[in-house]
Amino acid sequence: MARNIVFSVISALYIFSSLSFLASAATKRPWDAYNYSPASRTVKPVAVHSQSGNVTTSVGTDGTYHLTSGSRISLDFGVEVGGWINLNAIVANYTNTSTPQLSLAFAESPAFVRAISDDTGATPTQDWDQALNVTLTGGSTFYTIPTEKFRGGFRFLTINALARIEVSNITCTIGFAPHTPDLRNYGGHFYTPDDDLLMRTWYAGAYTVQTNIAPKDTGRWLPQVRPGWAYNNSIGVTGPILVDGAKRDRAIWPGDLGIQGATAFLALGGDGLESVHNALDTLFFYQNATTGRFPFAGPATGSFRNGAESDTYHAWSLIAMHNYAIWTSDFSWLETHWSNVTRGLEFILRGLDNEVGLHIQTRPNDWARQGGGGYNSALNALDYAALSSFSSLAASLSSYNRDRSELASNVSLLEQSQIWSTAAARLKAAYNTLLWDPSSHLYRDNTTTSLFPQDGNALALLYNLTSSPSRATALSTALTTFHGPIGPLTPELPDTISPFVSSIEVLSHFAACRPARALNLTRTLWGYLLDSPLMTGSTLAEGLSANGSLYYRGNAGYKSDASYTSLSHGWSSGPTVALTSYVAGLEIVGWKTWTFAPQSDGLIRNVDAAFWGPMGTFAVRWTISNAGSGGRFDFSGDITTPVGMRGTVELVWKCEAVEVDGEVYRGEVLDGGGERRVRARGCVGDEED
Repeated sequence: MARNIVFSVISALYIFSSLSFLASAATKRPWDAYNYSPASRTVKPVAVHSQSGNVTTSVGTDGTYHLTSGSRISLDFGVEVGGWINLNAIVANYTNTSTPQLSLAFAESPAFVRAISDDTGATPTQDWDQALNVTLTGGSTFYTIPTEKFRGGFRFLTINALARIEVSNITCTIGFAPHTPDLRNYGGHFYTPDDDLLMRTWYAGAYTVQTNIAPKDTGRWLPQVRPGWAYNNSIGVTGPILVDGAKRDRAIWPGDLGIQGATAFLALGGDGLESVHNALDTLFFYQNATTGRFPFAGPATGSFRNGAESDTYHAWSLIAMHNYAIWTSDFSWLETHWSNVTRGLEFILRGLDNEVGLHIQTRPNDWARQGGGGYNSALNALDYAALSSFSSLAASLSSYNRDRSELASNVSLLEQSQIWSTAAARLKAAYNTLLWDPSSHLYRDNTTTSLFPQDGNALALLYNLTSSPSRATALSTALTTFHGPIGPLTPELPDTISPFVSSIEVLSHFAACRPARALNLTRTLWGYLLDSPLMTGSTLAEGLSANGSLYYRGNAGYKSDASYTSLSHGWSSGPTVALTSYVAGLEIVGWKTWTFAPQSDGLIRNVDAAFWGPMGTFAVRWTISNAGSGGRFDFSGDITTPVGMRGTVELVWKCEAVEVDGEVYRGEVLDGGGERRVRARGCVGDEED
């Protein structure tokens, strides 16, 4: 009941904030043209994709199709959708029979529009889904597919005629984001008139994550129902819940939350934040009471059922929990879960309790990468992020919490902060001593291998594990050696392009103040994810093979079945986070603390962005002007932050003068929230290598 009250308050604040913001905004919002979300929860196909056999359309009608037995028609909804299909059907020469008169098949990619559906079960034969047989109970029927035959993600619907039949009034009732009354009314936005592809990328990431907000009881069953499918398994303790993919797995994965959770918050506002909250509640519920370890995956997965564990995903859970805490400044939530967090960090500390100061990876289950084990670089980078972020949070809470009881029962917050920061510092020193390779300017996967992974290096750059700014610059440059014509080839999973790991890399280049590199990677890989004829054109794929095909992971888990690959996977939405947090540049970085640190590659000169949190609205508009010889330019930015917060302006350029609200600014903390005017002149950026 308390949870419902909390989110009723959040929803009310969100609605009020949204209405207030819209009332003050210009009548025409140019970013709305990029929004892929449907205007209604009942959507119709927008075109016929293909047909075979004897199919005719009634003259003067919109969407009435006559099919003879053995023919089929494939309809295109224009964007990824998900939910329940409804249609009217008239069977010619109807007789009362148990024989199906039609079947329905679903596909995300144009490449797999066919008589059977995309696969969702990852079985050796990979063909259990087939198509949904429909037996009509009368000559003229309005048919709705059964609740348990919910289909989470598809763009194309194929109707296979098994008798002479007429179908019309074909619609999909949208099932995702069930608490969102207006799917197009986001909590945040991003706009620049300078780059159409970046706009499409931001909104594709937002829509991808929206399709990943699932009702509680719409998970798949494993072992899979055969033939066919059933999507009525519980995916958590409460809903709606942020899951990894629209089609599949439709389950909580903590690694995914590290990216998609931020997209949900920054793009979707209160409804996105609620889905993160409910996912974290499930991780808390299933935390191992003895070891403190968080689960590798949520319910409705084979990994959960089999008791699989993961060292990296444990750390990702803590990172997602820290993010939620600073996004909401919800002290009551922290009071409820601080013991869970503490036990989770104690699990990491036990792993670091050795002479080396690094964590040996004994549970290498991860995002699908190969290798692992030993003093794994990705694991230790994630451990460092968890320890350092909660150390900072505990120190901030100690100051905030002077007049309240301590969160910790037998150790003060300052003592906890010191324990965690000491372990993090020791880890960082060992990381650079044992894993850094000066000849390649990369970190090794562990101390016993010559593999230089994309994930470990991108995470090290993102979370500031490098020992110096020059090393960070060299590492950012070295990561580009993985780049191909479509995107980075990850060495830890051969023949693979991972938009998840590349999302981390995009964020890491921005963290190293290399915006041109980050945006070039975004335009290359995400341009392909949006514009390849294999894709949905509205959502972001789980992964690719090196040649750009959908044979992600090949035979390493997916049985070389390209139709199993998810084309709406929230872990691929990193650029949405990056464009808001680094290009627009307004970011929550700690307890009631923000920074304004915009970045540009010189091509982006105008940005308008905003996002909403329980503390209020964060908004920014900035412009680069008067670009002249020597690369110098002027900067003008207006930011709005909620009352009760504090922050700093951290321009990444060297400027002759910087002013905030008309006063010379030298980096001091700005208290009080509200509107701020930032002006800088004679600015010049670093030359990017």
